[in-house]
Amino acid sequence: MLPVAIHTLLRQQDAGKAYWISLVEAVLSNFPHFSDFQLSMALLFALIAILLTLGASGAATAKSRSLMEQQLMLVRNAQEQQQRSLLNVEFKLNRVISKLLSFTHIKQGDSLRELAGNLSKALDSWEQTQDRINQLQLSFQWKNELAQKMEEMHSMLALLVTKSQVPRERQRQNENGALEAESEQMSEIKATKESNQANVEYLQPAKADCAELDVQQRVDGVYKFLEPELNEKQRDLNERYCAFATTGAAWTVIQRRTEQLENFNRSWDEYRSGFGSLESDFWYGNEFIHRLVYRDDYELRIELQDQLDVKVWAEYAIFRLDSESFNYQLVIGKMDDNSSTLDALSYHNGMDFRSSDWDGGCSGWWFDRCLEAQSNLNGQRIIWGNSRNEYLIKTSRMLIRPRSFNSLNTDEVYDEDSAYGF
Repeated sequence: MLPVAIHTLLRQQDAGKAYWISLVEAVLSNFPHFSDFQLSMALLFALIAILLTLGASGAATAKSRSLMEQQLMLVRNAQEQQQRSLLNVEFKLNRVISKLLSFTHIKQGDSLRELAGNLSKALDSWEQTQDRINQLQLSFQWKNELAQKMEEMHSMLALLVTKSQVPRERQRQNENGALEAESEQMSEIKATKESNQANVEYLQPAKADCAELDVQQRVDGVYKFLEPELNEKQRDLNERYCAFATTGAAWTVIQRRTEQLENFNRSWDEYRSGFGSLESDFWYGNEFIHRLVYRDDYELRIELQDQLDVKVWAEYAIFRLDSESFNYQLVIGKMDDNSSTLDALSYHNGMDFRSSDWDGGCSGWWFDRCLEAQSNLNGQRIIWGNSRNEYLIKTSRMLIRPRSFNSLNTDEVYDEDSAYGF
């Protein structure tokens, strides 16, 4: 049991003493061959002492090694701290050097580039100024040349004026004479016209119609006949606009429409009583027209003027307007073959009069259907012929006069109560 205990004890010692362990193991392995037990025991104790000595020295060695490792660790930490300080100092130095380089090199480079740019702009401005100076010099030179040419032309014109002065004075005298003669002639015409108008009597209480005006009264205007006969709108039946549009008796104007744009989109009552001014655009009134034409046979004249100021006319041998109970139906005769425009009214013969109460888009005329109207002098546009030429007609005028004053008597008898006026 002793060798095993010694062996275990040795194993618990420092593994670094391999030599001594191997020696003790050799002694122990030969322990049974010693004859003297005591010797072997002494040897054993000696060996144990040696081992203990070796263990103590090993512990001192380990302790010194531990101290050395601690010192080495402190030195290593100090080196690392010093290295970090050096790196920090180097970083700060690099930043300072970078700023110094930025101020000394980069800023100077930018300043130089900015200075170069300013110099370039100044050179460009100088070149432009020089170009303007050159242009001004050329302009002054051209103006001087032009002034010289103008002086030459002025001299030539002065010479020509001097040469032609006498003929021009004679021509001026002739022109002045012609102007004076024309002025005298116009004055005479004006005086004659004023004299004629002064002699015109627009108040004719002894006459009943425009056609009764005598030759001395051939001046267009508003005449008053008989005694005033007013309707509900205070319009006078015996106040009419008389026009001497053709030879023969004067005409009574019952409609006139010009560019003054009187509103012709009126109601039935307005068309019945009449509207507008006799001096301007107007509709005489259906009731007044009916009372005029039922007394005698009347003829109708229509005058038109297009956008090019071309004037045309059409005359119808019969014109009658039935009473209000028959909706003021239209009755017309054949159009005169000498008329200068086409017939656009015969289509409406026998049709009732319509107003905005019936159809606001095509009011103030005789028709059954507005879209089929061949003429309408009172519509939104003046139509004559068909709806496609509605923008061509600019002005219109309707005139009537008795046929008996023009030796155009007829055997036809008018009956106010008949449907068509015969």
